[in-house]
This record gives sequence, C-alpha cells and structure tokens, in this order.
Amino acid sequence: MKRYVLLTLKILGGLMALLIVLMVAAAIILNTNSVQQKLLRYSTNLLREKLQTKVEIDSISVDFLTFDVNLTGLDVEDRQQRKMLQADKLALNVDLWDLAVRRLKISEADIEGVRARLYQPKDSAANYQFVIDAFKSDKPKPQKTDVEKKKKESKLTLDVSDLNISKIDVVFNEDTFYLEKLNYNKGWSGHQKGEIHHLQGKFDKITKKGELRTNRINLSQLILSEKGKDLMVDINGLRFSVDNHKPRKNVGRPHRGAFDVGHLNVLANLQMKVNYYGKDTANITMTKFTAVDSLTGFNVKDLRFTAGINKEKAYLSDITIQHENTVLKFDKGELTMPSKKAGRKLTYHTSEITGTTLLKDISKPFAPALANFTIPLMLKVKLSGTDSTMQFRDIHVNTSDQSLKIDADGGIDHLKSKELLDIHFHVKEMTTPSKTAIDIINQFTVKKFMMKQLKALGTIRYSGDIDILYKKEQFKGLLRTNVGSMTFNVAIDEKTKYVLGNVQTGAIHLGKVLEMKDIGNVACRANFTFDISKPRTAQVRKTKGGKLPIGKVNATVLEANYKKIKVKNIETIINSDGAIATGNLKQKNKNVDLLCDFSFTNTDSIHKMKIKPNVKVHDIRLPWQKKDKQKQDTPSTDKSKKKGKKLWPFSRKS
Repeated sequence: MKRYVLLTLKILGGLMALLIVLMVAAAIILNTNSVQQKLLRYSTNLLREKLQTKVEIDSISVDFLTFDVNLTGLDVEDRQQRKMLQADKLALNVDLWDLAVRRLKISEADIEGVRARLYQPKDSAANYQFVIDAFKSDKPKPQKTDVEKKKKESKLTLDVSDLNISKIDVVFNEDTFYLEKLNYNKGWSGHQKGEIHHLQGKFDKITKKGELRTNRINLSQLILSEKGKDLMVDINGLRFSVDNHKPRKNVGRPHRGAFDVGHLNVLANLQMKVNYYGKDTANITMTKFTAVDSLTGFNVKDLRFTAGINKEKAYLSDITIQHENTVLKFDKGELTMPSKKAGRKLTYHTSEITGTTLLKDISKPFAPALANFTIPLMLKVKLSGTDSTMQFRDIHVNTSDQSLKIDADGGIDHLKSKELLDIHFHVKEMTTPSKTAIDIINQFTVKKFMMKQLKALGTIRYSGDIDILYKKEQFKGLLRTNVGSMTFNVAIDEKTKYVLGNVQTGAIHLGKVLEMKDIGNVACRANFTFDISKPRTAQVRKTKGGKLPIGKVNATVLEANYKKIKVKNIETIINSDGAIATGNLKQKNKNVDLLCDFSFTNTDSIHKMKIKPNVKVHDIRLPWQKKDKQKQDTPSTDKSKKKGKKLWPFSRKS
C-alpha cells in the first residue's frame, strides 16, 4: 500500500514540475519582443475594427510573470478625424490572483500626458458616443428569478496602492481642465497620503436669464494625509472667479455695494479633519478656513464647525464665523438637502446666534454708507429659512454700554427675484438716548439736519415696522420722547427720488424742540415731500446755494399753546428751496383771521426765524346791512333806476 502511495506522489510531482516548466516557457515566449509586437498589431487592429476609426499605439509591453502593463503613444481619433484622445504613457501593475476573485488591485499606476478633446453639440451626439456604443452589449439582459434578485451580486472592487498622474489636459466643448500632478500612496499599514498640485479649470454657464458667466477654478495644492485615526485635508491657494462679461453693477454708482454675483474673485485656504466617511455618510470638522474676495470686500478670517452629513441632511455644531471685526457663534444648525426626486426643498435653521459686529465690515459689499460705522454692536438672533426665504426670530441688538437696545423680528421673501424682494422687520421696542442717536448718525457721511432738535428729544423709544422693497423703503410706527410722542409713516421712493410721508402727534412740547420758550404743547398732523434726487437738487443748489432740505410741508395745528393763549385749527404751509424756507400760518375765525408769515435759512437757528404777523378782519356789519350794500354795488336793470328813482326793499312804514 505504501508503495502505491509513493508512486502516486511521484507521478503528481512530475506533472506539477512539467506544468511549471510549461508556464515559465510560455511566459518567456510571450515576453519576447516579437510576440509583444504581434500582440500590439493584433490589439490595435482589433480596436480599429471595433471603433471604426483611427487608433495608433507606439508600443505596448506586458510582463506575464509580474503582469506589468506599459503603453506609450496612444492616439485615438473621433469619427470626424479629429484628435480625441492621446496619452504619452500608461503603466499598470496588476495582481492577477486578486483579479480572479473580482478585485482589481493595482499596486502601482503611472499615467502621463493625457490629452482629451470632447464635444457635445446641442443637435447631435457627442464625439465620444461611438466609443460607448462600441463596447455596449447588444444582448438583452436575462430575466432574474426572485431568488437571484434577493441574492447579492458580487461587484468588482478597485484597490490602488500607488498612483501617479501628471499633465492631464481635457477640453469639453469650451470648458477646459488641466492637472499638473497627482500623487497617491497607501502604505503597508493602510495609511493614505495624497497630493494634488496646480489644478485649473474653466467652464461657461448660461443662467436662467440667459446671462453667460465664465467660471474659473485654480488650486495650488491639496494634501491628503492620515495622522493616527484622523484623515486630514489641507487645501492651499484655492481661487474661484466669476465673470459675466458685463460692467460691474456699482460702476458709476458709488453708493451701491460692490457685491455682484456676476463678478467674484475668491481666494481660500482651509484645513479639515475627516472623522468618518462611508457610502452615504460622513463626519468632518473644519479646523481652519480663510477666504478673501478682492472684488466684493468679503474677508472671512476664520470658519470652524463640525458637520455630520448624510443623503438628506447636514447637522452642524460648534460653529464660529469671523469676518474682519465681526465674530458670530452658535451651538447647532440643521440643513435639509434639496432633492427634486424625493420632493425635498432646501431648508435650514439654527440655535441662537450670538456675537459682536461692526457694521463697517459689510460696507464694501453691501452699504458703502456704513464705511465709518465703528460702534460695536452685540447681537442675538435665531435664523431659519429656505432657498428663497430667510426668517430672523428673537433679534436683540445693543451697544456695549446698553445705551442702545433693539428687540425685533423679521424676514426676507423672494430672495431669487430682486423685483419681488421683500425685507420686513417689526421692531418691538427700540430705546436710546438722543446722544447715542446723534453718535450713530455721525457714523454716516451724509448731510445732517436738525441735530439740535434731535438732542432736545431726550430718551427716544420706537416701535413699528421697516419694509425694504424693490426701489422703495418704508418706515412707520410710534415714536416716544421726553417732549412727547408721534406716529409717522415715511417712504423713500428710489424711482422718483422723493421722501414723502406723514406724522401726527397728540401733544409734543414744540418750544423745547425749537428753543422757543413761549410755545407750549402742540397737537398737529402734517404731510411732507422732500427731493433727494442728486441731479435735481444739485441744479437748484448751483443757482441758489443753501443747506436746507428741498421740499414742502403741509400741516394742521389742531391745538397749540403760545404764552397764555390757546389756539386751534391753524393751517401751515412751508416751502423750502434749499437756501430759504418760507411759510405762513393761518387761523380762520368768525370775524378775524390771524395770519403769520415766517422764514429761516438754518435749522440750527430756527428760533431766530423772521416773523411777520398779520390780521384779516372780516365784514362785521349786520346781515341786512350787507344785503343793502350788496344791492347798492350791483348795477340795476330796472327802468325806474334809469330815471333816477331809488327803490327800497321795504317802505318806511314797515
């Protein structure tokens, strides 16, 4: 028995040795130059027949012992005889044993000098479509049984250990893409490291309004590295620019902000830690982010957060945003990703945002008038919204010394349409002393009127509504001061360039406001119109000069106290041409009208105005006397009058 076993082993050993000798001999033969050239000609001809176009390969070599594949000088034309794909070098080292179990393991890959020219006309197929069609199977897919459907199919997996790519140049229609260098390495311990150097891209986009925008992306360096269990991503010199090939929106309009989505030039650097990533989920921590837009004035000095992301939502925590002198923080935020297929819309909301801001930080992009606004403001607000709306809840703003306090709610609707844009804020309560109000006004480089009168108001309290519409701003509410209160409704019409509105007060101590001690409480209502058109007002001031506002006021004084006299129902009209304001007062009485003309040239010295009083006495005769006089003054057509006879309305006896 033992002898038969030994004999069997000897036979098997001999067969194995013969098989190994045959495999080595086959590998040696296949690796010879003549065989490789035959394989090259066969492969090239096969591709030409399959693609029905010109295909050239300078050389190809396959090491059938190590399965190294080296290809140089690939040249493929499209069906219009244009150069479609070229490659200087392609080298791969593939593990055959892993390929047998549907795992493509590439221990090393080198790709160099790839140039692709791809075109997709609007009215015909792409120039590369024939390649896809050539390798598409014409056989119908067999119907799977229920058991086969439930059975999980094994998929081909890709595992690359060492990848080197350089000089990739791709053109798709008018869009371009260029990669100078990419290196990726996965060490024996599984730690990954990768680098990208000098990535460039240019692509055009047509907006819904038909505007052509050219977008450019430049990346200086991206570094991917694993430190312990953490995957770190560093991006340096990321530049994104947009050009719509039109003049900027603030050209010739110095009071308009520089922000323009058609003109951007952002340079960013960032560092983030990838805590976890899977098929549909990831968790990252942004540890550093800076971004500067040289055109619009945005300057994000730091942005930090942790985000858990899945297919539907992103959950943010520990968020810090710093922009110049502004620092905002909030604990939590949630973002719902939009999806047409699932019927989801973009939504977001945050916990309470707190921070400090200087309004001058947003002066260049949005409001140049705020360029000198250096008063620090403390802010609290909760934010929520969609892709077209934004809601602000529980807004609280105050200065560091609490001299200014504002509590409000607000929102923005129709963010996607400037013609329908509606910004609304309801101010629950605003409190500030007039000194702080003057300090705030002095932050603006505008002409200042009636500052003395403002100072006389003392503590100012306001509640009401603010609406900013397309080319129109509206302000209304109740203003309470130490000298009285008033309701007002004011609109700034950017189309006609007029400020117009009305005010009403039940009692305000006008004498304290105007520094005229003889005037006491006044109850009145008024409407006004002032010209804010720079071309119109400049023309008037060129001829007349002056520092007064240009406009008109119509008022009715319902009741007023002057010294110890109380007057009612006085009509007032004031006209100002910028150099001088003239007005008149009129009180109609039964027998006497009290009149007064006045004028002034400076609101700071309005108490020194010129006043010219006047009185108009009505006809005080008895009614029958007025009738006699009227008949005497009226020519008569009676024949007796022509003869010189007088006609009396009644006889002497009567």
